[in-house]
Amino acid sequence: MENKKILAVTKPMITSWQWHATLFSILSDDENAKRWIFSNYIQLRCYNIQEIFTGDDMLLADIMPGSSSLKECPYLITSLLTKEQIESYCGNIIDFIIKTINLNGYVYGVFDEAKILSDSDVEVDYKFPHELFIYGYDLEKEVFHVGDFTFKDHYSTNTVSFKDVQRGYEDITASDDHMFKDDYKGTRGLFVILKNTDTTYYDVDITLIRDTLREYLNSEDTKNHFRMMRNRFSDTTFGVDVYERVYKRIMDQMKQEEPDYDIRALHVMYDHKVLMLERLKFLMANGYLNYDETLIKNYELVVKNMQTARNLLIKISINDDVRQASKFKMYFDIAKEKEVSVLLEVLSRLDQRAK
Repeated sequence: MENKKILAVTKPMITSWQWHATLFSILSDDENAKRWIFSNYIQLRCYNIQEIFTGDDMLLADIMPGSSSLKECPYLITSLLTKEQIESYCGNIIDFIIKTINLNGYVYGVFDEAKILSDSDVEVDYKFPHELFIYGYDLEKEVFHVGDFTFKDHYSTNTVSFKDVQRGYEDITASDDHMFKDDYKGTRGLFVILKNTDTTYYDVDITLIRDTLREYLNSEDTKNHFRMMRNRFSDTTFGVDVYERVYKRIMDQMKQEEPDYDIRALHVMYDHKVLMLERLKFLMANGYLNYDETLIKNYELVVKNMQTARNLLIKISINDDVRQASKFKMYFDIAKEKEVSVLLEVLSRLDQRAK
């Protein structure tokens, strides 16, 4: 057995949720995978759920496909193994992860990161179930190489000891495993992910891009296409209407005596704009759209204004200064107005090419 093995990862194009950061860490630099990536991740949605850790109501925003992308992307081969299977095959989680990495498999699943963050000799009386992405090991140092949001204020790579990974894994029950239980009948398990990029399994789908852009601009119910997979949330908002719902949520938070700002929706929206800009460049570079510098620069303004709005809300939350609310609204509104204008033009050009 090798003493050390680290699988290839790259800086992900987007990182707003762990499932996106994981997929893009594996695939961001692969030209075949970009054919699938840029045909998807167009539609935005948001809906209210109960916060996993606090039980509070939260507005969850995401880009479609969401967490299911790890299973649906044709440039990944994902196996889903229950805890019982893992223990039967390997006896313990450490050997399982090492053997998986030796077979060029990445490991992804929910661990109790309270155990990982705490001193290993101190027992903590709370749990922090969170997804962890594992892509390497070092037998001499007895550490795994991981990607995660927990260790810093943003997505980053780090090392975690074998002992802490084992503690974090063993402490999670099926009811704690929010990634596995909803889709897989209340069971506990892990995802094993292999790259599948040697062959072009999926080419650029201009029809899908056109249809989804139209649904995004019209705020149409894209999720209806997938209702055979699971039951629906009843209060989902789609497309550009997400701007209004997210803004209303932020204003409601500002009115609270002790505001508890949730910035996550703005991180998602900013990532959506970053990825859309990369999509436009990709479509132009590959002949699906004629190169248009003005169109690119106009969408760069969308990205800039959304980034400024997000950063301003972070500043407001730190300083507890709601006097900046009107300035936040200005940047937010500019981003929406310019985005709609650019994407309507892009859709018109794609429709003309299809005739």
